[in-house]
Amino acid sequence: MSVTTPPAKTLHHLAVFGDLFDIPDRALKTLGDGVRITLFVPRSRLAACDGAEHAHAVIALADDADATAWTDAVRAVHASVPLTHALALVDHLAYEAAVAMSAIGLPFHTPTTMARVGDKALMRRTLDERGLYRVPFRLAPDLDEARAAVSGIGLPCVFKPVSGTGSAGAVMVREEKEIEAAYLEASGHGQDVLVEQFVTGPQFSVEALSEDGRHLVLAITRKYSDPATLVELGHVMPAPLSEDDAAAVARCAEDVLDAVGLTYGPSHTEVILGPGGPVPIETHARVGGDDIWLMVHAATGVDLDTVQPDQALGHSVLDSVRSTLETYAPQRRYQAVWFGAAREATTFTGADLPSGEHVQVTALRSEGDPVRPLASTNDRVVKVRATGTTADQALTLAREAAAEACAALSLDPSPTDPAHTL
Repeated sequence: MSVTTPPAKTLHHLAVFGDLFDIPDRALKTLGDGVRITLFVPRSRLAACDGAEHAHAVIALADDADATAWTDAVRAVHASVPLTHALALVDHLAYEAAVAMSAIGLPFHTPTTMARVGDKALMRRTLDERGLYRVPFRLAPDLDEARAAVSGIGLPCVFKPVSGTGSAGAVMVREEKEIEAAYLEASGHGQDVLVEQFVTGPQFSVEALSEDGRHLVLAITRKYSDPATLVELGHVMPAPLSEDDAAAVARCAEDVLDAVGLTYGPSHTEVILGPGGPVPIETHARVGGDDIWLMVHAATGVDLDTVQPDQALGHSVLDSVRSTLETYAPQRRYQAVWFGAAREATTFTGADLPSGEHVQVTALRSEGDPVRPLASTNDRVVKVRATGTTADQALTLAREAAAEACAALSLDPSPTDPAHTL
């Protein structure tokens, strides 16, 4: 590891954990000249890290480096050129960043908060301790424990890696004969397996922004997932919900944020509106992926690409964001995304995927790339984003364009009708 000497006029030194994206431009606009950025990233992610070439220094450690190793790296950088701010835009290294920032005394999420956010079983225990949104669950370190968990919880249930993301390793179990295969799939990501009761009902995510412990809901997104793999296939924002249901879903997300102790920054909380009311699935101390942060901008006028780094760099943003929410009125308020994916392995052949006036189609593979059967979000091959004057119009445009794109690519597609999804 090497740390270069900064320019003498350095006034601000920003530590970014994970992908950098366009933070250098944002930091310069917010803080002006004299900004230095050091990127901390796992070695295997370095080649594909967005924006790494714009960092002044890059610290890459082995993928299995623990929080202590990352803290040592941060201390070395801080001793050479004192860090002034920190930012984590993605899930990986968020906990390690919290431990390191706590060690050097910089404002950031606490390690306890990031542990509760990153560990699904710990989040469940935290909610249980507060008597909130109880969902039967058990950790299963081996197959025997998995069988015992199913016996205690009952079917149907869900197996998932305890700290997994992108639906990777998540498996629905409806019959006892499926337990072994589900356990092998969920445990194949090097983590303990969380077994929890499956809650039926429509899925939502709550996009929020917090500051000084106050939470402001920006938007609620209706989400649709493949019933076999649990991989998300699409979403529409704002979600078509009654005022009462919207308030209940938003309150559920706020309760989760309070429970885990998240006091600032964007969050993305997934909720199921079950027979007995809303039930949280998980939360993240970041913006929603799959274009959700862009959809928030289009639907509400709130640009999280600006708001998040501005807040991390010490600015109060909540009041201005609230003002934007109250005054923004776009003509086509509803935003929808739908993905195309394949049921069978094949090779991406490429095709003309034209976009329309209110529809944008993007291929997620290049000519000759392998296409795998849908098992995680990384297996989706086409993304369609559409706008509409109603939620149904935006969603219909997006899913029909995705079906047409899959047909053009000669793919056996995953479901395109929301009625056939979770």
